[in-house]
Amino acid sequence: MKILRLYTRLPPLSGGMENHIAQLTLEQINLGHDVAIYFNKGNNVTTKDVQVSRLPLYKLKPQFIGFLFFYFLAYLRLVFNHQKFDLVHIHGDWSSLVFSKLIKKVVGAKKIIISIHDELSDNFLSKKALVILLDNVDMIFASGYGVAYQLNKITNKNVIVQPSGIQHIFFEKRERSFNKSSFQVIITASLVKKKNLGLVLDIAKDLPLLRFIIVGDGPEKKYLLNRIKFENIVNVQILGFKNSTELHLLYYKSDIFMLTSIKEGTPTAMLEAMACGLPIISSNAGGVKSILDKHNYIIEQQSKKMFVSCLSSLDGNIALRKRISVQNVIQSKKYTWRNVALNIDKYFQN
Repeated sequence: MKILRLYTRLPPLSGGMENHIAQLTLEQINLGHDVAIYFNKGNNVTTKDVQVSRLPLYKLKPQFIGFLFFYFLAYLRLVFNHQKFDLVHIHGDWSSLVFSKLIKKVVGAKKIIISIHDELSDNFLSKKALVILLDNVDMIFASGYGVAYQLNKITNKNVIVQPSGIQHIFFEKRERSFNKSSFQVIITASLVKKKNLGLVLDIAKDLPLLRFIIVGDGPEKKYLLNRIKFENIVNVQILGFKNSTELHLLYYKSDIFMLTSIKEGTPTAMLEAMACGLPIISSNAGGVKSILDKHNYIIEQQSKKMFVSCLSSLDGNIALRKRISVQNVIQSKKYTWRNVALNIDKYFQN
């Protein structure tokens, strides 16, 4: 099957969607498909990928302007290249679908598929545009149950929930110590408002004997560093971006993975932490509850008190942490990239 995939960014640019697109493409090639990605910035995943522009269109504000330019240029390149595909797989939001009908026609595709990786915008016009443009789509994938719930409210089309996969490195076992003198909580996230990382600082102030490390980068970094400095929060450290190898090591040096997000698809970092055997304490952003079994801790409301209570109970119970660790490693096996690609392939073939 010939698959055309379209998105603005690819690794090494950081981001869950970027990694999702690269890993899914490689696995689909292993399954015997012929895949080409049209993109804006990053490195080619396959020899057939096409960079439609060297200008960083994805940086234009508002964001949808850059998306519209990108998809228009992708359409022109496809007209010029005379390539044919069976499926067009688009990743993004409503602005990614504006040229979808034209692209489908020019490449002679049978189906248009969209993967939506984040919760929908609250903007009325964005939602209205998405409702209209979803008429051009034959198949909808949502990365999380929260996104799927939102989509089911605005379209009668079937929405398939398919979280991202876990990179192979996170299934490589290391020695984990449960009898350390210090207790470390790891938070892996882009430093943006929807991740609600100010709550991490509030929790840390109530648990001065625990160490909190935040892995990631983004526009909220200055705000967080200023709070750490002026409120003298000595048990929180922001480490910045870490590659997969570094992150794998940090998961094994940590005792708990914590997620405080307000909005999510299905956070890939949470799945990676599970594969490394970390117990999870998380908000229910994006319907995370439907991914995690009951042995992990779900905070239904953004409650500092509940996060503190859960962390305290796990800190003092080594046997419980060991039991959760084993269960999470077993559960994470469902989300190997091979299994994710096979599941998506099943829908493609049908």
